[in-house]
Amino acid sequence: MSTDTVWDYVIVGGGSAGTVTATRLAAGGERRVLLLEAGGDQPSPRERTHPLADASRLILRDYNWDYLANLRGSSRLEDLVAAGPEGRAAVAEANAAKVPRALWGRFPYQLGKVMGGGSAVNGAIALRGLPRDFDEWVRLGNPEWSWEHVLPYYREIESDPGMPTEAHGDSGPVPIRRPVRDRLHVLDAAFRDECVALGLTELDDLNGGTETGVGVIPSNAVDGERMDTATTYLAGARHLPNLEIRTGTRATRVLFEGTRAVGVEVLSEGHVTTVRAANVILSAGAVGTPVVLMRSGVAAAGLSETLGVDPVVDLPGVGENLVDHPSVVIWSKPRPGVCTPGLPWRTVAARMSSGFDDDTDIQVGLLNNVESGTVPGFVDRLGWPMVVGISVMLLRPASRGRVFIEDAGPHATPVIELGLGTDPEDVDRLCHGVRKAWGILRKPGLADRFEETQFWTDTMVANDRILRSGVRNIMNPGWHAAGSCRMGPASDPAAVVDQEGRVHGTENLRIVDASVFPSMPSVPTNLTTIMLAERIAGSTKE
Repeated sequence: MSTDTVWDYVIVGGGSAGTVTATRLAAGGERRVLLLEAGGDQPSPRERTHPLADASRLILRDYNWDYLANLRGSSRLEDLVAAGPEGRAAVAEANAAKVPRALWGRFPYQLGKVMGGGSAVNGAIALRGLPRDFDEWVRLGNPEWSWEHVLPYYREIESDPGMPTEAHGDSGPVPIRRPVRDRLHVLDAAFRDECVALGLTELDDLNGGTETGVGVIPSNAVDGERMDTATTYLAGARHLPNLEIRTGTRATRVLFEGTRAVGVEVLSEGHVTTVRAANVILSAGAVGTPVVLMRSGVAAAGLSETLGVDPVVDLPGVGENLVDHPSVVIWSKPRPGVCTPGLPWRTVAARMSSGFDDDTDIQVGLLNNVESGTVPGFVDRLGWPMVVGISVMLLRPASRGRVFIEDAGPHATPVIELGLGTDPEDVDRLCHGVRKAWGILRKPGLADRFEETQFWTDTMVANDRILRSGVRNIMNPGWHAAGSCRMGPASDPAAVVDQEGRVHGTENLRIVDASVFPSMPSVPTNLTTIMLAERIAGSTKE
């Protein structure tokens, strides 16, 4: 196809949402679809030896954005806007000179930058959101996203033969597999047994909608191979003559005529060009999508003015409401022979109450058979070749962060402020959760198989002040960025898109990715992102 083609759809971002959206829109052959991805492509078919095929490890280099995040927050945005267009450069330069001394101020936030996006680099955990998560979406003004509305789309994406019930699909693009319960690793079995001893019900299906309980984790991996959206969805659509894929191509801004999107500006091999399209869909993720909008004049009016960008629509919610799952991991050194490299690293998880109140507010899981070199900031720290962790993840954090830019240039790095622990109740709940996880860890079935535990001691966990300090300084994000272009009615000043992903105040522009989540699901975000893309892509075709 010629470079002057006016595409029916240009999709910005080849991650979990973008690949699904492109596949669905191109099906049938009537629409000309262009999929842009800033990172590289994956081979199709992909050999099992390819680095992205190994579901036993997270991918944190070579296929990632080299972002650095402030895990807390700052006044950088307020200072920037207050300075105005004349003082912007000086304020941005001063901020850049303030190099944080603590890791939480420059945390490596290495989101996926490759065809398949987060689904190609994550832990291949295939957990659905819970019914109460979507009750919250409805409460925030999105009645078409209730549990009853989203369940058919969860079923549509699955091929889950292990769960032959009406609540699961058996012919979708994404294979879902579960460990065999009576063949669990000795540590995983011990962890499950201790959770049951606490009074948790052993669940056959963590995706069945039940909140509290312990069970084996469903995974989009087959025989240890990660089955991401590039390998599943996109692989079957690459041959379509009406679908073109361009990698190494980053969209920098949306082009408008008035408030109507007419294409995108792209940067490829150092050259800036334009792509014309009847419809633009942003699927660049909860960091990338708001940044593209800000460069395009779709943002808070004060920020657009400060950046020197012609305003298209005043949407103060762009970049706000950023959320990630905060977690604390307690790492231990296993005794020789207990762990084996290459075995599944996460097979059992429990959803439970932290004890802060009666709410089911944390997920506790065992991170088993982990090679220390795959843990951010851990390699060579203690000389432990293998580690085992107990992870405490807060399911529905109240804290919020934001993402913004200090310069509208195409090479400007986004400022990411995750805001972890800025709501004191989040810290309280994690403190209670760490105490509960510590109690599990100290049981003989687990403790007897470890030589030592990093950082934590009985005395520290028992002391409220020390525990709180430790949790605040050790909590990490889950690389589950969401919420920065929130879905909601136009009457909500913080909302950016409507229930079909259409950007308020614009025409022919949609967002389809986790940035539109009105609130954080109680699980890793990947399966819900795929579900959302399936649903919006279906409505877009109608």
